[in-house]
Amino acid sequence: QDLLAMMSESVGTKRPASPSMGHDGASAIVPGVSLTLSVQEVALFDLLLEVIAKRGLQCILRVAGGWVRDKLMGREAHDIDIAIDDRMGKAFAEDVVGYMHECGRSSEVGSVGVIKSNPDQSKHLETATVRVLGFELDFVNLRAEEYTDSRIPVMRIGTALEDALRRDLTINSLFYNINLKAVEDFTGRGMADLTAKICRTPLPPLQTMIDDPLRALRAVRFATRYSFSLEDDLRKTLCSKEVSDALANKVSKERLMTELNGMLSGPSPADSLSLLHAVSLFPVVFQPPPLPDIPPSWADVAHGIVQECAKLPPSTVASLLNVDPPTCSPAVHVLPKEERRLLFLSSALSPLRPFSTAQGKKAVAAPEHVMRISLKGTLKDAQDTATVLLTADELARAADALFPAPGGSESASGGSEEELKVQIGTVLKKTGAIWRLSLLLALCERLQRRGGEGAMEDGEREAETERMVSLEKKIREGWNLDNVWELKTLVSGNEVCELLGLDKKTDGRRIGEVHREMATWVLKQHKPLEVTQEDCIAWLKDTYPR
Repeated sequence: QDLLAMMSESVGTKRPASPSMGHDGASAIVPGVSLTLSVQEVALFDLLLEVIAKRGLQCILRVAGGWVRDKLMGREAHDIDIAIDDRMGKAFAEDVVGYMHECGRSSEVGSVGVIKSNPDQSKHLETATVRVLGFELDFVNLRAEEYTDSRIPVMRIGTALEDALRRDLTINSLFYNINLKAVEDFTGRGMADLTAKICRTPLPPLQTMIDDPLRALRAVRFATRYSFSLEDDLRKTLCSKEVSDALANKVSKERLMTELNGMLSGPSPADSLSLLHAVSLFPVVFQPPPLPDIPPSWADVAHGIVQECAKLPPSTVASLLNVDPPTCSPAVHVLPKEERRLLFLSSALSPLRPFSTAQGKKAVAAPEHVMRISLKGTLKDAQDTATVLLTADELARAADALFPAPGGSESASGGSEEELKVQIGTVLKKTGAIWRLSLLLALCERLQRRGGEGAMEDGEREAETERMVSLEKKIREGWNLDNVWELKTLVSGNEVCELLGLDKKTDGRRIGEVHREMATWVLKQHKPLEVTQEDCIAWLKDTYPR
């Protein structure tokens, strides 16, 4: 309440009597703390102060947010956002550019760009961008926010205290005062929370989250990115119905997807999804279609699959991906970042794939509904997750057919191994290189399901793992199907017509059938990728004599 009072008292004040007074009236400057700046950063900040002096300005420049946090944590920091206390960012950026031109240093500065206010992209106030001395800088004035009934605030020029209090977390509310060469903590908690590895909101968490529910996801992302803990009141608030309702109703789907991608592309995707589950936001983010058949426990199952992915030992990951045993933890992080993101995204959607919903006259699988409707994800993401999920099903069935579990309930396919090879080869031609993600997912689904039926002995886990490892070896060495998606059509339609005496205009259906039969024959060969055009022509002549 004291913080709210301070905010109210500062409304309408252009500048406080002391620009570095914190929320309790004490100095906001953090004693005994300094930042280690590179030579280039020192030169940049000296230049900005030179602009102030030469232009006769009175403004105070502060680097805000993430750059300060990362510098204090000893991490690389690149994005420099500069907040100005008495003017708009565009005006100061133009002063910088004008000064550089006057000094004959035009090559060291770019032109001013303006990013207009765009609340849907979390840009609530106009921002000026310009390249200076090789740095891409954002200039914006200090801001204060007033919310009504949407996530989009009414913005106005504010004080440093107001700007700090409007931020999502105290660790993101720290400033580096360029004029004073000092770190400032206007909330009085940012430095302590950074040291204690705590995510806390500057203002009461419920107000902070209801004002902008997207902050709930940002809190999860930062907590898992830096291995911080959520402050108790913040954790309780994230679990509340008020926050889940606000997140579902006030935040654009595109922004949900952006934050989710930040989690899944970050250093701890499994931890991010686990924390979303712990605070009951998992089904809010991955909102399924309203179907009565979807059990409420689907999110628990998804969480279990995610955890199984994170628990896979290096030896298993090495075998299924055909790589050297990874030294990273979790072992699946040996995957390239985009494939890792796709694996965890598919894992989160996995329990929904038996369900579909009607969209007009078309039935749409529930995972596709989540990707395209609930998250407004890209078409490629929707297609890739669908491919990973469907291929996981095919691989699981192949493992059951080839390596049935003793006394297991799975029913093996009645087809021959040659037919199974053709079936899997056809699937892999469509799936491409991401088929190994499906192999990982198929194992994790099986481990989660078996674990959900009761405590699994180590021997049972090893047996399930060995079945998938054996399947990988069968596909790669026994069937020689790895990279089968690189197969090209070796005999063209015109060549088929010439060899078989067909007419391209009237025999189109027959030509298609021949191509499919030829593709099947190629997959049946011991090494499909070594089949030549001459081999195919000889097969055509033998199979369809004129």
